[in-house]
Amino acid sequence: MQPAVPDRLKVTAGVVPGLSAMLGAGLLVAISPAAAEAGTWLLLGVVIAFLAALCGGFSTSDQSRRFIGIGGGYLYSRHQLGVLPGRMAGSTALVGRIVAGAAIAGTFGVYVVPQYPVTAAIVVSLIAAAADAFGVRPSRGVTAAVLVITLVGLALFVAVAFAIAPPEALPLPADVEGGINGTDDPSGLLAAAGLMFFGFLGFEQVTSSSEQEYSVRQLHVAIPVIMVGTLVVTVAVAGAALHQLGGPRLALSPAPLMDALAAADAQSLQPLMAGVAGIATLFGLLMAIGSIRRTLSAMAEFSDVPPALAIVGSRGVSAPAAVLSGAAVAVAAALLNPPQAIGVAACLLLFYYAFTNAAARLLMPADRTWPRRAACFGLGFSVLIGMNMSVKYLVVVVLVMFVGCVAGAISSRYARK
Repeated sequence: MQPAVPDRLKVTAGVVPGLSAMLGAGLLVAISPAAAEAGTWLLLGVVIAFLAALCGGFSTSDQSRRFIGIGGGYLYSRHQLGVLPGRMAGSTALVGRIVAGAAIAGTFGVYVVPQYPVTAAIVVSLIAAAADAFGVRPSRGVTAAVLVITLVGLALFVAVAFAIAPPEALPLPADVEGGINGTDDPSGLLAAAGLMFFGFLGFEQVTSSSEQEYSVRQLHVAIPVIMVGTLVVTVAVAGAALHQLGGPRLALSPAPLMDALAAADAQSLQPLMAGVAGIATLFGLLMAIGSIRRTLSAMAEFSDVPPALAIVGSRGVSAPAAVLSGAAVAVAAALLNPPQAIGVAACLLLFYYAFTNAAARLLMPADRTWPRRAACFGLGFSVLIGMNMSVKYLVVVVLVMFVGCVAGAISSRYARK
């Protein structure tokens, strides 16, 4: 008989993978387009994104205990809201996660191989897909090491950026039509919050995990710790980048942490930052591919995509789903640069969490451990933030929902024959 594992160790086992999955592309790139929208107001946008993500974490953790299995919000929405909302949630989750994977792969490219960022993004996407297809899973030790390396690298960046006086800012012309991206603009607050929401994605690795179960007590500690930890790190990194670059320069930066180090005359630390970014994004991309594969497999079980994608091979995964996931991420990485991918993914996943929170509102009192109002606030935050993002992103959301519903109906019809 194996000895019981102390609760504090089980809580740590939930916090470590959650933080490791969340500290990545959102910090390394998303602060640039967020600064373009709101300037220094992006820091308040981070807080709003945190509140939306916290509600989403509460909703998914409650529903994962009620509806056992892979699929996350797609599974919950289908059971609680019906087939059509389930397909809408599934399509936004699937495409949103594919584009999020492309953003992570693109971030690897701009930080690690800046001379050939697109090629690097495509190659690393295919490598991650192959690893997932062969059943590669980071051990607890590797996951903890990734978290420690990431936190140490980011802490060093923050310390250097705040310790060294920034270069003198260039005067901004006052007669530029339409203003300058990156100037302080509270009207762009919610759009910045939507972009920074990307930095909080990944909590479902813990809250909707089908591979490791956590008790209510463990989740009641782990979820707030994961979210608050990500909030603190994000505010610190964004504040340090703003301190060195200012809003307008940050808005133009493809690799803001690298440019902030250059502004602080700390170019010698750039190789270290490239290594930290490479490790964090490789880990995040492997997690993203696995999340896409699980979403495909869950949708295949309900025939919303071809049922063959649900067939699990000898290595415990659906290899066709893993390969298809990686190929889709590679294509998206070739078509979209990281800021574009972050915007599209964040908008899609905000509406996915709107469905997830709407489903959580319908849970019976006996099935919930968090207040119902958390799901109500989560639904409101997701819709409010999403509707204030770029119109082109909203058009993508509508198209994805429409195509997902039509494709799901066709796939289900042929599966029944």
